[in-house]
Formats: sequence, structure tokens, C-alpha cells
Amino acid sequence: MTLLTALFFTFVLVVHAVPQEIQSLNPAFFNAGIQGCISAATNADGAAVTIHNCNTENLEAQGWEVTISNEIKKPLPQQIVIFGDMCLDVTNGVNEDGTLLQIWSCVEGNTNQQWLSVGNILQWNGTDKCIDLTNGVITDGQPIQIWTCVENTNQFWIPAPNPDAAFSDVAMLSQDGPEGSPYCVAAVSDANGAEVALVAFNTNFATTFPEGNITWSVPIAPLTGQIKTFNNMCLDVTNGVNEDGTELQIWTCVDGNTNQLWQNLGTGQFEWSGTGKCIDLTNGVAADGTPIQIWDCAQAFQNPNQNWFFSTL
Repeated sequence: MTLLTALFFTFVLVVHAVPQEIQSLNPAFFNAGIQGCISAATNADGAAVTIHNCNTENLEAQGWEVTISNEIKKPLPQQIVIFGDMCLDVTNGVNEDGTLLQIWSCVEGNTNQQWLSVGNILQWNGTDKCIDLTNGVITDGQPIQIWTCVENTNQFWIPAPNPDAAFSDVAMLSQDGPEGSPYCVAAVSDANGAEVALVAFNTNFATTFPEGNITWSVPIAPLTGQIKTFNNMCLDVTNGVNEDGTELQIWTCVDGNTNQLWQNLGTGQFEWSGTGKCIDLTNGVAADGTPIQIWDCAQAFQNPNQNWFFSTL
């Protein structure tokens, strides 16, 4: 069954015991357009545990085995494992605000390595201390500490796939048409310069665009990246013209091509990076063949022509 979800979304905690990111929910990361992950400096006893940009770090250094509790599974003490046999560890077992975390060889029953998952909190078992982003500083390399559990955003964490930079195989949906059915963004063909236009989602799009595609890969909020289709074709601002009404096209993806960089603002809008222009449904016409353009970004949720949703395919 297809799940229709806004491109701005609420995370739901699920149970995992495979390597994954532990991302900070401190809003400073979102405001900076990055994701912050708990990372180990090296694979060695005593290695520092710090915050890092999730998308510039060695994936192995931010892949943790952790079981996140939910309403069905009650929290139990657990080790949080990295590199297969190293554990998240309270340095010297010092139960004081500001004690830094490290990794250490996993030892069964070591109380310095026992953690409880309680909602978005990771609490040192048997204490009132929680994993905490030191001083709320989001700079790469900032140490991770323990601090008295106070349920502020420095202590809110969530699991995510490793890496977690894009949604793949999704349709980008616009507002419903007059008949009440949704429309989605299509690349008319896989040729350089091919038009990007709207097409009815619940019908056979190939009837309208026989060589078209409605499957995209899009960056996860708040990241900036390419919006891809046909494997290596990108949503592209035609000739890089920074004017309201410039129509979009697809073009071969080129790393660093600024005409192909889009930031997911987390509001349903996609901004052409750094320009203040957003992906926009021309004249708000939900009909087959309506071209997709750029237009000045409206305030969040104020212009339905710029609200885009996704449906997994």
C-alpha cells in the first residue's frame, strides 16, 4: 500500500538492532541545514565520542547498534555498540554533570556501558544522567557528555538509517486537481532539456508522457542536494536564470552544478539553494502538462503551489 506523507514529517521511533545513526534533534542543526550524529573518533579504547555532520563523517564511525523502545517494547538496559565490539561508555564511571563519553571494549555487565532508551532520551541506567550535546554546540568535534536528565533538546536523539541523506523512489505530489485526485511531477523524457511537468498520479502517466518518469530521489530536510530521476538526470533550472517563471528541466547530474542544488526546507517547499526561489506549480493549475517553474519562496504553508508531498513507489 502506498503511504502518502508530507516531505516535512515527524519521526516515529521503531525497534532496531542494526548499525544506524543516532541523530540529534536539537533544532540548531535543522536551522543550519545539516544533520548532527553521535560519532566515535577512532576504533580504540578511550576514543572520544563527539558530534559530527552526519553526511561528512566516515559511516562506520557513526553506525551504532541500539534498540529504541516504543509503546510495545519496554525499555531494558542495553549496550550501545559500534565497530562490532566497542561500547558507548561513561569515562571512569564518574556520575557527574559534564563527564564526557568515550568508547571502550564491550564487557558484559559493565555498568558504565548500560543505557535505557526512554522516548527520545538515552539515559545511563540506574542514574539520573542522560546523553547530552555539550552546551548545545553543533560544531564538528564537540564532545558528547552526560548531564542530569532535563528533557531539553540537547538530550533528544533519534535513530535513522546510515546514511540518511535522501528519500529514494518517491513521487512528488502537488495539490489535488478539480476532480479531487492528486497530481505529481514528471520528467517528460530522459533527454537533456526535457520538460518537467505535472501529470495525474492515479492514472497511467505513460499515456500522457510515454517516455516519462515520475520516480525521484529527493534530499531529506533540512539537507541540500540534487533531485534525481532516470538514475543520473537531475532537476535543473533552465540556463540558471534566476527569475520568477523560469521553467525547470532535467539535465545530466553534475556534482557542484548550482542549477541542480535544492534545499528541502522541511515545510513542503524546495528552495533553489541560496536564491530564495522555490519549486512552484505554474499558476496553480493542477492538470496534465502544467509546467513546473521557480518562484519567490512564500512563507511556510502560505502558497499551495509550493507545497510538495511524497508517495513511496
